[in-house]
Amino acid sequence: MNLATSSTTSISRRNSLQLLVYVASVLLISCSSLYSGVRAAANNDLQVIYAINAGGYDHTDKYGILYEADPLNVGTASDYGNHLLIIGRVPQQDEVLYRTERYHTSTFGYDLPLEGDGNYALLLKFCEVYFNEPNKKVFDVVLNRQHEIVSNLDIFAQVGRGTAHDEYIFFTVSRGKLHYKDEVSDIRNNVIRLEFIKGAYDNPKINAFALFKGDVERIPRLPAMQSEGFNTDDQFEEKKHDINGHSSNRKFKTNTKKVMEDDVEEDLMDADEEVEDEDNIIDDDEDVDSQYDNEVGHDDLDDLERERRNTKTSGPRHPDPYASEDSTIMMPVIVAIGCFIPLLFCLCKL
Repeated sequence: MNLATSSTTSISRRNSLQLLVYVASVLLISCSSLYSGVRAAANNDLQVIYAINAGGYDHTDKYGILYEADPLNVGTASDYGNHLLIIGRVPQQDEVLYRTERYHTSTFGYDLPLEGDGNYALLLKFCEVYFNEPNKKVFDVVLNRQHEIVSNLDIFAQVGRGTAHDEYIFFTVSRGKLHYKDEVSDIRNNVIRLEFIKGAYDNPKINAFALFKGDVERIPRLPAMQSEGFNTDDQFEEKKHDINGHSSNRKFKTNTKKVMEDDVEEDLMDADEEVEDEDNIIDDDEDVDSQYDNEVGHDDLDDLERERRNTKTSGPRHPDPYASEDSTIMMPVIVAIGCFIPLLFCLCKL
């Protein structure tokens, strides 16, 4: 009798252990699924399908987007943009995306993979690093061999030299068809073609690009342009002089001071008989000298740092589309633990 009871108890415990392992496995799988669902919801289903740093190497930007090294062999990979001191409108860590480029003496392009039906956004990154005036480099961009998504792009005319310029292209894919505005084209092998068309003015080029799918309104965007105007070659030369210790601001202030001194001299010659006016002019001149001497005495490196900081913060900070809340992500884990503990307590009582 005792042997039968012991055997029954052993079988019951073994069954309880198996049930415990099974329930624990189910909870872990459910927790993993919930975690993935919460993570997707936190990102609003924005996916990076394909991203390339044209003419350059791998780079992960401030949003966590990995731009892969350029796989293309057609045309020329160039890092000519590295000679520029700064690239406007972008953080310093992401300037590399605008310093390297790929160009070609004829039309060239990339094959972009798709991931089923849905909303897509194509982010094209450009920066003029060579020409100093408009109408020197003008070209078109065509998607899927049919849709002219960018027409007569003149980067310098848009933003000037050494300044980032992005183009945002939105389209949808449904049942093997690409829909762009009022145009429709066929998709073959779930791949579309991105082409940069050779025009009459120099060579087409691209600095970097990224293809997104999902909530495309959340793609990263450049801040607004500054109201001061474009970066020109003179402005870049000015920054180079600042680094060498020959501040252009100092030259401007010194010249202004000299002009004011000449004006005061003429006033003194025209009003020799007016002693009181003469004294006032001299006093004013001394105040001006003191003011400009103080301004010229500022540290040139501080001026350069201030200019650099102002150039890069030209607009409001864009929210990180890949940010997520830790409390939301941990919720499935807490729920799983809460369900597991009472079950373990009940099984131990058997």
